[in-house]
Amino acid sequence: MLPSFKHLPKKPQYIHVTNDFDIFQLFQNIEREYENCFILESLGEQNQHARYAVIGFGPAHLISAKGNAIVVDDEVYRVKNPYQALRGMIPQDCIARQYAGGLVGYMSYEAVNYLEPTVSVKVHPRFPEFMFGLYTDGLVHDTMTNELFYFYYEKNRIKEINRFLGETTLAGEAKITPLGDTLTKEEHHRAVQTVKQYIVDGFSFQCEVGMKSEYAIQGETLPIYERLRQVNPSPYMYYVKFGEKKIIGASPELLLSVSGRSIETHPLAGTIQRGTTPAEDTALARTLLRDPKEAAEHSMLVDMHRNDVGRVSQFGSVSIRSLMNVRRFPFVQHICSEISGILRPGEDMFTALASLLPGGVVSGAPKIESIRIIDREEKEARGPYGGALGYFGLNGDCTFAIPIRTLFVDGEYAYTQTSSGIVADSDPGKEYEELQYKLMGMRKTLEPFIQN
Repeated sequence: MLPSFKHLPKKPQYIHVTNDFDIFQLFQNIEREYENCFILESLGEQNQHARYAVIGFGPAHLISAKGNAIVVDDEVYRVKNPYQALRGMIPQDCIARQYAGGLVGYMSYEAVNYLEPTVSVKVHPRFPEFMFGLYTDGLVHDTMTNELFYFYYEKNRIKEINRFLGETTLAGEAKITPLGDTLTKEEHHRAVQTVKQYIVDGFSFQCEVGMKSEYAIQGETLPIYERLRQVNPSPYMYYVKFGEKKIIGASPELLLSVSGRSIETHPLAGTIQRGTTPAEDTALARTLLRDPKEAAEHSMLVDMHRNDVGRVSQFGSVSIRSLMNVRRFPFVQHICSEISGILRPGEDMFTALASLLPGGVVSGAPKIESIRIIDREEKEARGPYGGALGYFGLNGDCTFAIPIRTLFVDGEYAYTQTSSGIVADSDPGKEYEELQYKLMGMRKTLEPFIQN
């Protein structure tokens, strides 16, 4: 019988720990000691999710899924649908207005097999379809006041926190060897032409096909995240560690936020490089917004995300809060829109994520047929790329980013991946160029660690 974790107290205890501290140094001390831990934070552009950063370590339980098995602390349970089983195990009624623990980890792109009965995509051999730690205590950093708070439900580990605050851990070293891309420029050109034929034949309007860049890694991985924070500060920064598996990223894109009964998603579609001056930035943004292909692609994906939100929202509550704004990040500019709704009775954070995963911006339109095309045309399964990374809160709130601009590590193997939206009039050269813009942040991050 599957375990249930709904016995937890309904309200966590909060303790003020300290003021004016270095959150990265604190996490560095924690990461050195714990096999399973995470930090979620927001850097660069400010948004409504940027005020708080959270840290967790030593989760109460580890939960993952592979095929029709859900694994809880190494105990394997055969179930009809692991995602539905996960939903039934976790409380959503704890009383807290801010982050108060829960499931932290990822849903892979291949988790769509649990959510859409008409698809069956290949599965990454190294990464489970989902993997979460159940964290019942942790740290919350209020970036506005630079205060640190510790919360817990049953076991109080404040002595460990105080010990970590008093330590200074020296950074280790990372050594990286590039292994190459899974597609050459010529192979990518042919892939674009193949997808365009699918579009001509009526199977899709827009489809996201891309490639991986692979690496061999030795030594520490936290220095990579430390440099990523400097090179590509983004609204959704994360270092999530499950033993040898680590997800290190700087995503610009919110897939899903649920707060109370409110749901929102912020699709980014349409890309152009940054300028070298503010005037050049503005000119490039103007070019981006006036490009018929980019505007049409964005409008189509806004419509898809609106429909996905509508699947779990009250009738008449879905709205586009902002449409086709340009957001600037360190290496690219994107067209962004914001879509919101109110969850209808019977729906929750789990069904909300199921309605959106994978995001249309990393699959295509129509979604299901585009997923089938991606599965045929991409040589390898995506793994966590293009899925969701974040948390299901014990209070029923959640936040998930799309894990793009991210390095996925398993032992000494790592990869990053990117894709671009291919439409009927796509130019293969420009699509390949877009991939290079998107890869630039991670490549610059990894440069100092590359071994000649």
